[in-house]
Amino acid sequence: MKQVLTTAALLIVLSLSLNARSIVKESEIFTIHTNDIVELDLDMEKSWTIAYSQASKNIMVYKVSTKQGEEYIVRNNFFEVRYTNTNKGFGVKKVKNNQREIDAILTSYVINNDEMLKQGILSATKLTEEKALSYIASFVPHLLNENYKHLLN
Repeated sequence: MKQVLTTAALLIVLSLSLNARSIVKESEIFTIHTNDIVELDLDMEKSWTIAYSQASKNIMVYKVSTKQGEEYIVRNNFFEVRYTNTNKGFGVKKVKNNQREIDAILTSYVINNDEMLKQGILSATKLTEEKALSYIASFVPHLLNENYKHLLN
């Protein structure tokens, strides 16, 4: 009986710790959660979920360190982009071919090229991790073509 209670208590604690993700930032428009486990390749250091108006309207953000700084790969089931964060600044770019998980043609339908150009340089300086995540959460919805805005809102 004692072993059963101990096992049950352990399962409850484990369940609570797996379900509890720390909130990095919360606003009226979005909430950023830190993910506990990154189940991708070894280059990915950290992972976050940005939740918009509905729970099903999430994007994932994966941090990768590079020689120049960091890259934040942003994706959901329909598009992917990357934000680079270096001493030259912070801005959006297309995902490199070796990082691609979403079909490039699908991404090209969803992402607005004019907005990609506008967001090429959002900051002339390198941002902190928290500020970079806030920029991503704020600016990603503007990247979507009008017919695809429902993917996040």
